[in-house]
Amino acid sequence: MSKIVKRVAALVVMLGVVLGFTVWRTASTTITYQQPQSDAPVVLTVNGDEVRADEYATYMIYNMKYYENMYAQYGVMGMWEDEEAAAMMGAQMPGAAREQAVYSRVVLQKMKEAGLKLSYKQEKELSKLRKDTIDQAQSYDNYLQKIAQFGFTDESYTNFMYISQCYSALNEYYFGENGVNKASEEELMQYFRDNYMSAKHILIMTTDPATGEQKRTDEEAKALAQSILDRINNGEDFDKLMQEYSEDSGLEGNPDGYIFTEGEMVAPFYDGAKALDDGKVSGLVKSDFGYHIIKREPLDYEGQFTNYQADLANKMGKTMDNLLTEWITNADVQTTDVFDEITYKNVYDYASVPNPNSDAADGQGDAADGNADAAD
Repeated sequence: MSKIVKRVAALVVMLGVVLGFTVWRTASTTITYQQPQSDAPVVLTVNGDEVRADEYATYMIYNMKYYENMYAQYGVMGMWEDEEAAAMMGAQMPGAAREQAVYSRVVLQKMKEAGLKLSYKQEKELSKLRKDTIDQAQSYDNYLQKIAQFGFTDESYTNFMYISQCYSALNEYYFGENGVNKASEEELMQYFRDNYMSAKHILIMTTDPATGEQKRTDEEAKALAQSILDRINNGEDFDKLMQEYSEDSGLEGNPDGYIFTEGEMVAPFYDGAKALDDGKVSGLVKSDFGYHIIKREPLDYEGQFTNYQADLANKMGKTMDNLLTEWITNADVQTTDVFDEITYKNVYDYASVPNPNSDAADGQGDAADGNADAAD
């Protein structure tokens, strides 16, 4: 999964956890994307579509809250009050907000290009969830206060969540059961046969990877590995010697060897295994871990296909995340001078919600509390 898609998914989950539920429009209407109407200056364009400062500020505040919550899980509280931590993370916020803005525009553009829209049933269901959210918040004002913590107004939050559902609709269209870009089983199997192999090995380490301490000198490791290889060449059982001598921490979980493709093992191991025919044993292969004695194993492609089908599609680029990453990479993104003006320090000057640390925000909070009391 690409970095931006991961963060978008994490942001959606995070806000759902904080609020305790998912938020949408009232149950009496269906959900549609509301084109932002704003006089704020343009910050950037994505394939010609404008993103204005208030929307961009929302994305920055949301990312700031995301990182604040992430660091809090590790015991780092008040990240944005810590000058050093804030400066370090603050430098990343324009890029994160830009990615969010590009993601949002590209998803909407691709929905339109494909002639897609959310089904009436999906929109109605999401509307009901929003109504339930407001009911649990006990008042509309309380609901607004909660989402404002993340930079959202009612409209911008609804749009944000609507876009996340558009991603799911695109995924179904391109890679669902009858997806237009879905790889056939025949294509996946051919890729499997062409690119994957199986091998087991006996590893004699020079350094303990857990501690970094030297276990033995290079000469000692090589001599021990060579003595084991000599025994294999003289007819002793590879598997028995592997169980006795191999220092691979993954041996217990992979007693029959590893199934892998290029890039999933260190290069010397991959190259050494690739050079072997099934059933053959290598000479000594040196890597940063130590010395390997590799035995190429026949791979049961038919039997393993189901287990590796998702990995195969990902490796072939036949996934929504890969396609979206390609779209985002190829998008024509142009920034304006305003883009460089907005930072984590002044972002609330451009936002549609008040700064929670300002006196104005405190006043609004008191008013919202009063409305909640009146509603009770």
